[in-house]
Amino acid sequence: MAVWPPFVRLARIARMPTPDTTIKTSVRMPKALHVELEKAAETAGLTVNGEMVYRLQHDPRREVASALLAEIERRDALIVDALRKQNSALWQTIERADAVLRDVVDAMAQVRPGTDAATLRREVEFARELISAAKAHR
Repeated sequence: MAVWPPFVRLARIARMPTPDTTIKTSVRMPKALHVELEKAAETAGLTVNGEMVYRLQHDPRREVASALLAEIERRDALIVDALRKQNSALWQTIERADAVLRDVVDAMAQVRPGTDAATLRREVEFARELISAAKAHR
């Protein structure tokens, strides 16, 4: 039968019980559980009473919750890092697109007003204005 909890406990400093800090009580339990407690206590170097007190003080659900929280925080950090990298790559792409659009506007400087090329130039200028607005909120 496995020792509860499923990890090796380090030796603990034994404190002598005193009448003002402890009470004596009786507990009914299944024989199989008592056998498990005896084995775990022997493995941990405790009395059965010490093993029971240890288990009551060290709720495994709290340890599991702490482990889950740590895993969530680790995953969150990975996600944040990935999003920062994606954001950086996106802004590099936007910067490159803005440079290309600037070159297009410069190349279209000589187009005649009222032509399809002039309409396209206005659309390109508008796209650059949108990029500029996005950069302002970066």
